[in-house]
Amino acid sequence: MIRDKLRAESVAISRRPRLRRLTVDDRGRALSLLGCGSRHQTRASRALPAAQALLLVAALFSAACFGGPQVVTPVLVAPRFANSAPPPPVTVMRPPASVADDPFHGVDPFDWPSPSRVRTASGAPGPEYWQQRADYTIAATLDTTDKTVRGTVSIRYTNNSPDTLRFVWLQLDQNLYKPGSKGSFVFPPQSRFGVRGFQGGFDITGLQVNGRGTAGKIDDTMMRIDLDTPLLPKGGQLTIGMQYSFAVPEHGSDRMGRDSSLYLIAQWYPRMAVYDDARGWNTEPYLGQGEFYLDYGDIDYTVTVPAGFVVAGSGTLQNGRDVLTTAQADRLDRASRTASVIQVVTANEAAAKRGRTISGAKSWHFRAERVRDVAWAAAPDFRWDATSWDGVLMQALYQSPKSGQAWESAAEQTQWAIRTYSDLWMRYPYPQATSVAGSVSGMEYPMLVMVGYGTGDPSSIFSTIDHEQGHEWFPMIVGSNERRHAWMDEGFNTFQNAFSNERRNPGTAAFPAYLSSWRQTVENGRQSPLMTPADRIDPDALGAIAYRKPGAVLLALRTAVVGRETMDRAMREYVRRWAFKHPTPADFFRTVENVSGEDLGWFWRAFFYGTDVLDIAVDGVTMRQAAGENVVEIHLRRATSIPFPVIMRLKLDDRSTTDIRLPVEIWTRTDRYVATIPVRRAVVGVRLWPDPSVPDVNSANDVWGDAPLPDTQAGSAAGSSSPSVRPPGPGNP
Repeated sequence: MIRDKLRAESVAISRRPRLRRLTVDDRGRALSLLGCGSRHQTRASRALPAAQALLLVAALFSAACFGGPQVVTPVLVAPRFANSAPPPPVTVMRPPASVADDPFHGVDPFDWPSPSRVRTASGAPGPEYWQQRADYTIAATLDTTDKTVRGTVSIRYTNNSPDTLRFVWLQLDQNLYKPGSKGSFVFPPQSRFGVRGFQGGFDITGLQVNGRGTAGKIDDTMMRIDLDTPLLPKGGQLTIGMQYSFAVPEHGSDRMGRDSSLYLIAQWYPRMAVYDDARGWNTEPYLGQGEFYLDYGDIDYTVTVPAGFVVAGSGTLQNGRDVLTTAQADRLDRASRTASVIQVVTANEAAAKRGRTISGAKSWHFRAERVRDVAWAAAPDFRWDATSWDGVLMQALYQSPKSGQAWESAAEQTQWAIRTYSDLWMRYPYPQATSVAGSVSGMEYPMLVMVGYGTGDPSSIFSTIDHEQGHEWFPMIVGSNERRHAWMDEGFNTFQNAFSNERRNPGTAAFPAYLSSWRQTVENGRQSPLMTPADRIDPDALGAIAYRKPGAVLLALRTAVVGRETMDRAMREYVRRWAFKHPTPADFFRTVENVSGEDLGWFWRAFFYGTDVLDIAVDGVTMRQAAGENVVEIHLRRATSIPFPVIMRLKLDDRSTTDIRLPVEIWTRTDRYVATIPVRRAVVGVRLWPDPSVPDVNSANDVWGDAPLPDTQAGSAAGSSSPSVRPPGPGNP
């Protein structure tokens, strides 16, 4: 629908004049693009000499007959006010050389697939939407002597697709650390996502399908299993079992690892690749920088560790009274019912175990439902704080003094994040949320996140805890493909982090820092389109391209394009529609367009598919009189390929101000535009973007004359008001 409209528009605009004028009333409201029969045209025509009037009528008749838009008729110009500046020469941009150069043309059809009964034109899942299901039963043992994990896994895989599958793919992410892996050639060894010389990888034995032995064909971090019996569509099931082991890397590409007695374990079992309606099998290898894409299911797992160790894990601990002391189990129970922070394992209890070896082993049993993954952490001397909110247990586990004193506030910070994002979008659907301190700078998994050690200042960990816990919504609840579309989890999360950080620290604004990061990437020539798969983004630009640029443009979309309330409603609708499902970029784009009622193809093309920057300039201001009223002409120029609705503030000679908004359509096939606006008094100054949450890269040409002051940036994410939605479930689809 969107592409068709854009194609139709690209044909319709081929005859339009290239310099356009819009009349705006003295309250800043756009009237219309004026033409034949309007009172302004008639009044102006009477003031012209006969010959000029005849030429004018002919021009207007030609525009009307040949499909041109309505335009303002020129009027006699009275002597300029003394404070006016002459306008610059008008140079109209040439028409686009090709459809691909037209900023209003549709986007790549691969990322905008035709709507179907699986994914609808409105951006919602269709009546025939399907996705696969993967349930796991895992039993693993941590060997702290040789620093390995050994385990068995049984996978119950359900084929809900309409397709018969004759082979399946699994992800073997630990193979990133095998010598000669693809990732080891892509990212420098000592970089954040590099392998740092570590040699490891999965050792798999006893592979079976439905109880019969088979062999897998391993290609780097992926394994294909050819099936003796095809897996039937619409509910066919199979069981895959195997034994596996791997050496735990010290630096697991900043996603897992170990630090002395601390183990942060993730990507720790073979996992099913996703088979979906968009790409079939998603088999992009794990290279380190690109994250994950996984199907939902229930995961029951048991981790056996040395007897003195404490384990934190995704899901709900099933045997707390078997692995904790009676006092600790009672404290954990009490913490689950109070908003106060309770020390489950006290500082003294943790210190007493530091450096001691306790013989034997203990098995910690967890169960996580409706998740795409699980992770865990283990150490002998964890301090363990816990609190709760609305029935959800919040936990923080950390070692002292390795972890800064800031971690004593981590349970409350975790509670803050879960409560905030529940209020914004959808109530947190899981029974617990855990933050663990360690050598991983920041990484997210369902119900468990890993965060750096921090300092004595609580603010040293807040932003990271808040960010990683925010990932519980994107992508843990809304299950996008992180490896292909990093902005759909990191960008959404950075966008929502602005709300939380500004609530936590009133008077601050996230947008300037987001824009600054993006600007630096542009200036150093490392930018790439937001649609670039994560592993193809320059590592030095990852923070800008995956996180801050999408955060900035989504804030700008909210503030300056569709409006705060509309954007918030669109985000809630997107979360409601796609909770525990697999959205594509088109599903998000279409949801926003359908909720807002606006065709935003120009916005997605400009900011998601391209690398140009926004730069709109005020080139000059002219005052004149027409039919006895003051009129100001403001000459605007689009200095780059990106169109944008113009918001400007006019300052009059009595020091009063008025705000004007012009639609994005003024830039159709032109880079120059003159806004004609009736005013009470002479205009002495103009400022574009009085609300500074617009990513215009050149502020120097955004003002003219004695420009009025901009609004104080009181918060990029101000104005959210609508209630959050309930998570999907029985009776609430």
